[in-house]
Amino acid sequence: MVVTETSGEGQGRKWMERFLPPVLEGDLPERLSGISDDSRKVSPGDLFLLRMDGPLQEKFLDEAIAKGAALLVASRRHLPSVLERRQVSGRKVPVCVVENIQEAAGVIASAWYGEPSRSMKVVGVTGTNGKTTSSFLVRSMLDRSGLRAGLIGTVWFDLGDGLSEAPQTTPGALFLQRSFRQALNNGLVAMSMEVSSHALSQDRVAGTFFSAVHFTNLTRDHLDYHKTFEDYFNAKARLLHWVNPDGSLPPAVINADDPYGRILAEQIARRGDRRLLTYGHSERLSIHPLESVISLDGIKGALSVEGRRISVDSTLPGDFNLQNIMGAVGCALALGISPEAVEAGIQSLPGVPGRFERANPGGKFAVIVDYAHTDDALKNILSALRPLTPGRVITVFGCGGDRDRGKRPRMGKVAGELSDIVVVTSDNPRTEDPEFIIDEIEPGLNMTGRSYLREVDRRTAIARALSLAQPGDAVLIAGKGHEPYQIIGHAKSHFDDRETAREILRSMGEEL
Repeated sequence: MVVTETSGEGQGRKWMERFLPPVLEGDLPERLSGISDDSRKVSPGDLFLLRMDGPLQEKFLDEAIAKGAALLVASRRHLPSVLERRQVSGRKVPVCVVENIQEAAGVIASAWYGEPSRSMKVVGVTGTNGKTTSSFLVRSMLDRSGLRAGLIGTVWFDLGDGLSEAPQTTPGALFLQRSFRQALNNGLVAMSMEVSSHALSQDRVAGTFFSAVHFTNLTRDHLDYHKTFEDYFNAKARLLHWVNPDGSLPPAVINADDPYGRILAEQIARRGDRRLLTYGHSERLSIHPLESVISLDGIKGALSVEGRRISVDSTLPGDFNLQNIMGAVGCALALGISPEAVEAGIQSLPGVPGRFERANPGGKFAVIVDYAHTDDALKNILSALRPLTPGRVITVFGCGGDRDRGKRPRMGKVAGELSDIVVVTSDNPRTEDPEFIIDEIEPGLNMTGRSYLREVDRRTAIARALSLAQPGDAVLIAGKGHEPYQIIGHAKSHFDDRETAREILRSMGEEL
């Protein structure tokens, strides 16, 4: 994926006077050639956004000035440091001051690239679980309606010029707005994107025009970053109360089976200032199931969508995927997509990489790889798998290092309660001792009385689980899903649960 770094021939004073705050120090340059928030990539004539805090701030500022930045934009609290570095450099680069540099970065970047999201139908999906599957479903429905759509999320980016690995779930403000422009230039007219809580709290989506916003659910995650669950909820809620740059309010699609979804729905209903679509199992909601049959092969049934019947024929199994389908249908309804395109979009999506993905279709026992890395996600998939499995459920999982430690015993408890056999192993231990991580998982397992195996090496753990499986059993390999790597220490090496499982199965004589 190639993303344009500048906007045509750059921008002149007329653009600067319209979209930038007044210059406090110096005079506006005649022209800006590019825009950057990375001092390493600054070229002569660029606008440089100083977004970095901390001890390296002065280094980045000095580098940007030395490389020829023509205009600096910084927060008011950084102004003394900016003025000092200008003095030291000997280059009196003009400075614009803003109150919130994170928010300003998105708004300025959007303006630089011609507000590309205004010309697209952009759907933003947030929530702890289900974002990826929901965004894939929305994209499929958009495509089936004749609207060529892209994708921004955890698994990959698709900006209309091929798939590329996702640098993060929701990219930084400049990268995001460049991506919208690139997608528009490539002929896309819609975008289905995941919006993480980190992105919302850091204003990465500022300046974006959303056509619909969607909340899937909220359970414990990322408390290493947000510190409190209330902060985590408030970050997610920002998307559901989104105000577009022109003041318009995108419709909100909310999972009302989720308690935090109900809080959001009540808030929005009280305000009454935007369209609200709720979904879940209650007949009182905008979208709810009329009938459904769920198997390992998928879901067949029908939904009531504001009184209209929509057929469901999907390869995605599990009640949690029925919820994902309902949420995506709500987004499609908000966009005015026809029922026929909605049904075709559901049916044509073959699956989502690393989300309840069968590693051995047709095998004597099922091997399923899933990204479940929270206790709620693990509970959802095991609860879905249990009634679909005639034999035993064998679960392989671990917890990531340098991340929220509080969820470790909770995941252990879920695995012990809903599995017949548990193999505890490493996920991405990063800089933590993998044995210590397993030590913190064990109390939850011990609460259930379930016996378990402990194996630090993930490949060996998968092999042990597969060697125990008998016809009719199901082996769940949880935590990494689509990820083709493992991080041990600071080293990132190739490791794919799906590939690993298939290699081991072949060595056992299984035909795939």
